[in-house]
Amino acid sequence: MKQKRQKVTASLVLAIVLGMLVQGAAIGQDASPSAEDEKITFTVGMTNDAVTFNPMFMIETPEYSTADMMWETFLGWEQEDFDTKSHLATDWEQSEDGLTWTFTIRDDVTWHDGEPFTAGDIAYTFNWILDKKVGNFIDYLPFTDEITAPDDTTLVWKTTVPTGAPVYPPYVYILPEHVLSQYESKADFKKWKGFPDPIGTGPYKLVEWRRGDFWRLEANPDYWGGAPEIDEFVFRVFQNEDAMIEALKQGEIDFADDISANLFDSIIDEPDITANVGNPTTFTQMSFNQCTNDVAYCADEGFNHHPATTDPAFRLAVEHAIDRDVLVDRVRLGYGEPGYTVIPSPKWHADPENVIAYDPEEANRILDDAGYTDSDGDGIREHPSGEPMELRFIVRTEAPETIDAGEFIVEWLRDIGVSLKTEAVNDNRLTDVWYTNDWDMYIWGWGVEPDPNFQLSTYTSSQCGIWSDTCYSNEEYDQLFKDQQSAASLEERESLVAQMQNVLYEDRPELVLWYDNYLQAYRSDLWAGFVKQPTADGSILFQYGYYSLLNIHPASEGGGSAGGEDGGGISPVLWIAIAAVVVVVIGVVVMRRRRAEEEA
Repeated sequence: MKQKRQKVTASLVLAIVLGMLVQGAAIGQDASPSAEDEKITFTVGMTNDAVTFNPMFMIETPEYSTADMMWETFLGWEQEDFDTKSHLATDWEQSEDGLTWTFTIRDDVTWHDGEPFTAGDIAYTFNWILDKKVGNFIDYLPFTDEITAPDDTTLVWKTTVPTGAPVYPPYVYILPEHVLSQYESKADFKKWKGFPDPIGTGPYKLVEWRRGDFWRLEANPDYWGGAPEIDEFVFRVFQNEDAMIEALKQGEIDFADDISANLFDSIIDEPDITANVGNPTTFTQMSFNQCTNDVAYCADEGFNHHPATTDPAFRLAVEHAIDRDVLVDRVRLGYGEPGYTVIPSPKWHADPENVIAYDPEEANRILDDAGYTDSDGDGIREHPSGEPMELRFIVRTEAPETIDAGEFIVEWLRDIGVSLKTEAVNDNRLTDVWYTNDWDMYIWGWGVEPDPNFQLSTYTSSQCGIWSDTCYSNEEYDQLFKDQQSAASLEERESLVAQMQNVLYEDRPELVLWYDNYLQAYRSDLWAGFVKQPTADGSILFQYGYYSLLNIHPASEGGGSAGGEDGGGISPVLWIAIAAVVVVVIGVVVMRRRRAEEEA
């Protein structure tokens, strides 16, 4: 009886070992995208909520990050250096006279609803934008004579003057003709928020959205570029960054996007989290309301701002009063660079011809000479019209660093006799204020595309009431914008783009405060497969392409690092534990057998 019991004990231990082996194998299987019993879900945390996913009327970064997963552009951007690459269009050529571009369109793409994608969808999207005068996108399609699709795999784009704009390329989401044709007017289409039932060609589709809480996308298994590794993407909205970072530490989310500098520093050495510093592709700026009765939109819609914001002398004095180095060091903690011109990309960036230095004494002298006096000795100047220099100043609750920067700016401007009344608002409120032209100054920011065309377009007169932050209007600048679109060579275009950056810097409708490093972090104990765009020090997610999106996978498949180097299946630690148990079991069996023999 005792001997039998000893055998049962040994068998039980062996069963535990085998159970551990099976369990370990099951862990490896559960982490695999091929597992049929559990979805692979990737959760992104952010503090900026979405307002609309309508692909023609979005404003904020989370909206574009989501739309990029659902709808596609007809050309794309290379991972290494942002050069133009094939995408829905595979090949293209320009005629000898420069007036006709011909594109070959993929024949293996389907819409999310199963309908075939054709060149006709591209032509219809572009023509709809032109016919309805959709200002958000119209500057991507300059000098267009006609855009046609002679067959399902050919797109012909004819222009009135030679232009390289078709291959910059246009950042225009292609929509299905059988959906877009249902909307007779731009106003009707704008009412649709991009949900429910968005139909795109991308690797994911939006299936659930709870405003202020989260939205969820499911993978498109028939995506022409290959089925994604991850079954569903969840974007979770947090009320503040502290809560988002704590959720990342606790493993409640897998990725934190666009992190402020101080919280980013707090997780650099956190175990199981990898933090990434991406090259600047965005900038933070302080804008001045430039509406006047000479600007058509402002005259029609009305405006309300302090008279100083349209005075070049005042704006020059403000620039002298701001210390950008302090903002980068104290607000960004070094994760950025002082900014001056509106294109941060090294390929297109131009430094100002005359950089305005921090010099509060010079700022005071400029205001004195311009007639801004402090007649009652209260420390606050008066505008030459007699109105006190008390201006409204808006900062963003979704971007705490704008609040921090605002505190410095308030003190600096007080030193030159200007009082700022600060108001912190969310981006929904700021958007409303922006469109009604009822503000004096605010801090916001821009994400700049690989090609400068779009960013430069936002300062043209025609963009007032659409993309223009300030309703700045300058005929010389407007002409330069058209000239760069029709430049005969890359060298000529580079020169024109540089001139435009300097015109904006000299006119200063807004002040670029700094270029932001893109700060992101993820759970490297859970996920692998991230790659950078550009490959040298770029971002690791939400890129101009699907370089990370289609490659992210559970770390157990290919390692816990971005390189995916570790093997899958049972972890080395578990193997060591199992081996130790096996040794103990063997020892127990041998010892007990020996004792049984001795007792016999």
